[in-house]
Amino acid sequence: MTPNNILNMAMLKELDIIAITDHNSTKQLPVFEQLIDSYDMLFIPGCEVTVLEGFDVLCLFKTFHDAYAFGDILEDHLIDHWGPYTKENQIITDVYDLSIDTFDKSLQATDIPYKELVNIVRKYEGILILAHIDRTSQSPLTHFRLENIEFDGLGIQKHFKDEYLSKNEYLNDYNLFISSDSHSLLSISEKEYYIELEEKTIDCFFKTVKGDKNEWTIITHSGYLSKLD
Repeated sequence: MTPNNILNMAMLKELDIIAITDHNSTKQLPVFEQLIDSYDMLFIPGCEVTVLEGFDVLCLFKTFHDAYAFGDILEDHLIDHWGPYTKENQIITDVYDLSIDTFDKSLQATDIPYKELVNIVRKYEGILILAHIDRTSQSPLTHFRLENIEFDGLGIQKHFKDEYLSKNEYLNDYNLFISSDSHSLLSISEKEYYIELEEKTIDCFFKTVKGDKNEWTIITHSGYLSKLD
């Protein structure tokens, strides 16, 4: 899951939009910033944040600059809990996909409460998507009623989504991201889900997602590069 391999696989699958959302880190995004102009796809810089309550939130930004500033804030809130991982698992690569560094703080979780995360992301005019809400554990639905919190969309795993939504029909009132949640190249989604944009630009994407609910399902959030988590 190195930057060139991710982008090349996304190109082979003819994806129009790809977001890189590493776990509690934006350290690998500078390489994507150097590479992305060689590809004809809309690239959205982001991060998947594990909040204090224990669930994950996709945070998407309009610019690399905003994503980097957000990453600097996250670094001060990382929890010193490694679990089965070590810093050797947290590899950073260069534009040639060669390992150049490791990250020496655990990227497993942060101590940021969800409502504080909302304030931070909104400071940078970002988007918040509650990830894999259909999980039996680590779901935001075990902590909050949706009407009591602010967010822009819900991430649902594509397997068994129809069964899950049939049991929770009220979720269809929200913008749904059908997620590839890719942890390997082969699991990056095919071109299965679509969002209709007036033009393929980051501004149009953000305007559409933040606007009133439309009849759309968004294409995948596409993966975790060098498995920084």
